Amino acid sequence: MNMIAPEPQAEMLTLLEHAVVAHANVVQVRVAGDQAVIEILATGSVVVSREMPLARCADLLPAAFSLCDESEDYQYNTSRSARMTGLKSALPKGLTMVFLQFFPARDGQRHLVARLTYDSDTCCGTCGG
Repeated sequence: MNMIAPEPQAEMLTLLEHAVVAHANVVQVRVAGDQAVIEILATGSVVVSREMPLARCADLLPAAFSLCDESEDYQYNTSRSARMTGLKSALPKGLTMVFLQFFPARDGQRHLVARLTYDSDTCCGTCGG
C-alpha cells in the first residue's frame, strides 16, 4: 500500500534523491543565524547548498525522524540518532540505509547529519560510500 507522505517527509526524501544523484555520502543541516543551511556533501566537499528558515527546519527534522525505523520519542531540539531503512517509506533507489544524528540548534553548528549507505549495485565508488 502506498502512502502519500506529508510535505516535510516528501521534502526529506527529495533531499535524499538529490544526494543520490550527486553520489553524496552526507546530508547535513547547519544553523546560521535565523536560517538553516542544508548541504549535500560528496567526499567531504559541498556539492549542493541551500537555505531555509529555521522555523521550516523545525518541521523538516521531526518529519525526517518520523521516517526512521523507531521514531516514537523524538522531540525537535533534542539529541537523538536513528536509522532509516525504508520500512516506513521507500528510500530513493540505490540507498540501503540512512543513519541520522539530530542535535539541538546552535548557531554555526550542525543540527542534523545524515550518512548515506548505498546498495553495492548502485554506487559507482565516487561518493566514498
